[in-house]
Amino acid sequence: MTGDVPGTLTHTAVPALTGPAVAGITRLSAVDTVRARIALAVELRLLAPGEQLPSDADVAAALDVSEITARRAIKSLAEEGLLRRVRGRSGGTFVAETAPAVTAGAGSAVEIYRADAEQVHRLIDQRLLAETSLTHLAAVSASDDDLAELDAAVAAAATAQDWSEYHAADERFHLAVARAAGRPALVGLYEETLRRLYAYFIPYPIAYLHEVNAEHAALAAAIRGHDLETAVALAERHVAVLHETMFVGLEQD
Repeated sequence: MTGDVPGTLTHTAVPALTGPAVAGITRLSAVDTVRARIALAVELRLLAPGEQLPSDADVAAALDVSEITARRAIKSLAEEGLLRRVRGRSGGTFVAETAPAVTAGAGSAVEIYRADAEQVHRLIDQRLLAETSLTHLAAVSASDDDLAELDAAVAAAATAQDWSEYHAADERFHLAVARAAGRPALVGLYEETLRRLYAYFIPYPIAYLHEVNAEHAALAAAIRGHDLETAVALAERHVAVLHETMFVGLEQD
């Protein structure tokens, strides 16, 4: 996802295709993974001071945990001062206006995420290989139904109101491209890599994510036009930029 100012980044790939992945975060409890992901987003100013978080249920769905896990994590971050909970009709969960530095509690989980930087880069490159291959095949053989599903996913992302809604639409789009390739065995391998990478997904500004969705629309158009060269180039750029725009890239600045 994104540098200091989302959308002002270059797009390069870094080859690194050996070794285990998702090694560090497996040591974290489900609650601590949520704490780390939200705390990282606050620390990197991807979640702005005063910004309202989605509902606990939506946070849980986007971060692939149970609602009770999300609620416990958010409650603990509120107790540490990173978030604030407001009751009542206009209530909700907000990033604290003057959020403190990440505390020792959330900080230890955040450091485990940071320590997995090498694994994250490997997963990005593994996804890059799979995504470009599947995109090539999709541009050759996508059916009308496949194209309709791509369009529906782009439309859902375009109307997403926050990062949790967008994340669901983003997953829908990329799996639709994979299925349009017509190679079910490859889809399973791709989906495994995608989900392992999604374990490192953190909240991003919705305005930036809507910019990313323009790339989805361009990719869908190239697949519809059977423009193999353009489709593969768009897919390569779209995935390779994650080296710079996921938190592992932002923290190099």
